[in-house]
Amino acid sequence: MAKKVLIKFLMLILLLVALNYIYTTWFFEKDVQKYSEIVNLVRSVPKEVDVIYIGESSNVTYRGDDSDKRSISAFISDYFPNLVVCDITKPAAHAGIFYPLLSSIPDSFQISTVIVTLNLRSFNADWIYSKLETPLQKSLVLLNNYPPLVNRFLLSFKAYDVSNDAERIKQVKNKWENEMFYPADSFKYKNVAEWDYDMAMTGIKDSAGRYSQSLTELACHYIKAYAFQIDTLSNPRIDDFDKIVKLADKRGWNLVFNLLPENTQKARQLVGDELIYMMNQNAWILTDYFTRRGVLVVNNLHLVDDEQFVDQNWTTEHYAQYGRQLIANKVANNMKRYHENEFKVLEKPERYQTVFFNDCEGEEIWGQMQTLSTDHSFSGEKSSITGAGNDYSITFEYPIKIVPDSLKQKVLISFWMYQASLNHDAKLVIQASGNYLEDYWNGFALQDVVNTTNEWSLYSLEVPIPDNVLPADLFKVYIYNPSNTKIFIDDFKIKFD
Repeated sequence: MAKKVLIKFLMLILLLVALNYIYTTWFFEKDVQKYSEIVNLVRSVPKEVDVIYIGESSNVTYRGDDSDKRSISAFISDYFPNLVVCDITKPAAHAGIFYPLLSSIPDSFQISTVIVTLNLRSFNADWIYSKLETPLQKSLVLLNNYPPLVNRFLLSFKAYDVSNDAERIKQVKNKWENEMFYPADSFKYKNVAEWDYDMAMTGIKDSAGRYSQSLTELACHYIKAYAFQIDTLSNPRIDDFDKIVKLADKRGWNLVFNLLPENTQKARQLVGDELIYMMNQNAWILTDYFTRRGVLVVNNLHLVDDEQFVDQNWTTEHYAQYGRQLIANKVANNMKRYHENEFKVLEKPERYQTVFFNDCEGEEIWGQMQTLSTDHSFSGEKSSITGAGNDYSITFEYPIKIVPDSLKQKVLISFWMYQASLNHDAKLVIQASGNYLEDYWNGFALQDVVNTTNEWSLYSLEVPIPDNVLPADLFKVYIYNPSNTKIFIDDFKIKFD
């Protein structure tokens, strides 16, 4: 009898192994692409990578008037030109998502340093019990360290957090109502719910002294986003980051936590110093806790000014160009201890620029980058193609109002262009818009300056900037070519003078 049972057991094992092989060979990848497409973020990382930056939308979000729309990770790479710096960016993700993604990186990759976004808001109740958690957790099931067939069964039986929206709202409210501030006698309010209610009732006044619904709602958002105190023993996000620390130790990675800037200026303006105290307290707790575990924590909490935050009506870590550059500068200068020989000293980012250049190779991000083509080039391998369906070239966009008036009396524009025919009416366009001026548009015919064909020619123009354009929120320069004649543009240079 025992022999028969053993034989049947072995046959069952063989059957499961065979089924797992069949599933892995013919069906697994299809399911991965359907349910766990997130793994492609890891698969896109090249084997020769030296530094990985992993984060959420804060890494890649930009403002429309940014002249350089690259990510924080791309700006960091400028400081290490001889290293391969790549990013894994998943909007709305947090350390609980970062860990399985980092775990999925093959051991054979010789990574030196991993930079992890440390987002203060990800420790609050609203994010921990977010409605986005179910799809995020579902996307990770097939990536578990089990046989693929087992993972597929876990996915089928929903072996992940499947709380519905009503349950999640209840969890959040429970935290706000029952998690008390400590020490109690140090704060005016005992919990988030009480503070939020008082703010809603008292309200924020506008410049005319009237109750402002929009400002009051924003103040309440700040309270619910930042009025909490991290308990390193019970906050689940601490455990998520601890797993990353252990993984880095195991893999031999240098680990850097990038504590993101929050809009502390607006928080202080709307809510007051008590909220800033809590934010500082949490930043100190995180810095101290992870530093004692051997992590390099770069505290950027107060680094970025209010006007550099893209979302002015919500609590997000989305920054305009100067803000992203400041973060990259501080992270790079801190992590150079790990890469002294590869570190390149760059000037600290300036609040504004007066000279801009795009060689169309794709490193400098302007508008309309989809127009880059390898069909022709003056330098490098690419140029921007216009015409035949592409009406607009790469587009320079900048908030000219931040440049002092004394440095923007005129704009000097130059680029190299290649045209096969003069059968077009293409124009160099200067456009400006803003809240306090009428929209400005001026076009200059390219043929007035360049009338040669089938060769690269330099186009250069100096244009006075009208006084009514000086306060423009957005200043644009581009080539407009609605004809069927293709024109190629390369080495585009803009200079305010």
